Amino acid sequence: MRPTKRGLLVAVAAAVLLPSAAVRADVELKFGGQIASDIRYRLGGEETPPAGPNSVVPFPSQQRLLKYGFSRNENLIKAQLTLSIADRVKAVADIDFYWYGYSDVNDIQAETLHERVDPYRLEANAAYVDIYKLLPKLDLRIGRQVVVWGTADKFNPTNNLNTLDLSDPLLFGKALANNMVRADWNPFGDVILTAVWVPIFRPAQLPRTAPIAVTEANRPAPVQEQYIRSTLGAFAQAMPPTQINVLTMQPDPSISNSQVGVRLAGRLLGMDASVSYYHGRWGIPTPAWAVQKPNGIVDAIVMWPKMDVLGADIAGSIEKLKGLGYWVEAAVFFPQKITYGVYNDIYGGHDPITFEPKGTKDASGNEEFQTHIMGPEFQRGTVIPSTPFLKLAAGADFTWNKYLYSNLQYVYGFIDEFGAGRQCFARPNSMPGDDPRCEARIGHYLVLGSDLKLFSDQLLIRFFGAFKVPQIGDQDPRFTAVLFPQLAWAVWDATEISLGAFVFLGPRDSKFGDPAAGASEIFMKARFTY
Repeated sequence: MRPTKRGLLVAVAAAVLLPSAAVRADVELKFGGQIASDIRYRLGGEETPPAGPNSVVPFPSQQRLLKYGFSRNENLIKAQLTLSIADRVKAVADIDFYWYGYSDVNDIQAETLHERVDPYRLEANAAYVDIYKLLPKLDLRIGRQVVVWGTADKFNPTNNLNTLDLSDPLLFGKALANNMVRADWNPFGDVILTAVWVPIFRPAQLPRTAPIAVTEANRPAPVQEQYIRSTLGAFAQAMPPTQINVLTMQPDPSISNSQVGVRLAGRLLGMDASVSYYHGRWGIPTPAWAVQKPNGIVDAIVMWPKMDVLGADIAGSIEKLKGLGYWVEAAVFFPQKITYGVYNDIYGGHDPITFEPKGTKDASGNEEFQTHIMGPEFQRGTVIPSTPFLKLAAGADFTWNKYLYSNLQYVYGFIDEFGAGRQCFARPNSMPGDDPRCEARIGHYLVLGSDLKLFSDQLLIRFFGAFKVPQIGDQDPRFTAVLFPQLAWAVWDATEISLGAFVFLGPRDSKFGDPAAGASEIFMKARFTY
């Protein structure tokens, strides 16, 4: 009997589907995520203007930073999905969907659009594929991912492949995922050689207060030479800018701007140890040009410096001291030299202004100088010298009992500090050209804190703080610190409510008192994890 058309279709379908069904029998699927709400209130910060053509906060319009006002009103739905096929392939997706909680209604037309009345954003923390044993002892990961290097707690000078999300101070610099190709080779034992290629550079996410650092007229110029800084300040005082626009010069998406990293890790004398090398860019932009235009308008241009980083770290525990944990992580940075070009476009040209010391001093002992229009480029001020510099983190943690945990860490070089030389702050109520307060660009910090768990881990009392330590050479050192007290209550399984504060301490011309760093906030969070 000849088969019917329907019989042929069934046979073909079975031939196609049965092998795939056999493959799918080995598939393991895991799904999870989180639903959360985050409400914060700002205390005593400096205001930023509302949204508009010249605003530093272009979206959404209600999200204005007041001296006292709500600074965050977010709701989050997180979804995490993992698909595995035996021990051969794994695919991972991690997506965050945020509602801002503010409206972007600048006109009546905007009020008719859902995306303006209730704005949202989507963040992909992971979207990659793992291929195991592609070659003997070689694994490959391709896609959007985070590669974490280093053993220190939160402050990792060797961890440079991913730039940081600095928009939320409570996260102390969350790594931003980027599209990468990662290969891990395990030749023997615990030794792993990792190589990472990042085709396209992704800048860091800055806090909403960051534009203050480049838009305030009384800020001292970001150059190392004092006489150039004084001259530019005098110019700003004589001809105050009416508007400062900050433009960016992002790296071209070329192969020459790709980033690479190599790391060798393993066990050494009972410790976890690694050495690493990174070639890429610093994630936080650096001022590099200023252009004086007609009508008092100034265009400032920022760029992302190139750098090479050699790093090493060790970590372990001391059993004779009841499991005291310790770590040391250090990196030497070799930065690209960045100079500050100043141009005068007022009269229709594009003339570079350079500065040259006369070799004489005035009555006050300050060096005298002269300016040149269309002078040689080598006379530009230095923003970032090519001098190598060190960043380091070393610390220890200890669990005293089932209730109390403590952590102490010394940090040389905060997460946003880059380059040798000095940085200068405008003193409170100062004018452009007034004498600023200067200190070493790379600073010393103590970071310490404790967790206290009560009622079978249902209640967590946390207190952490970071304190800047004055060093020799600082002018008129300031006390400055950030404090992070928090109370978290595990109401039911997978459900948590937390209350706390993030407090910036110090005068305006200090590390954490600088309004560009942010303002103190109190917060309330609710989170359900599934």
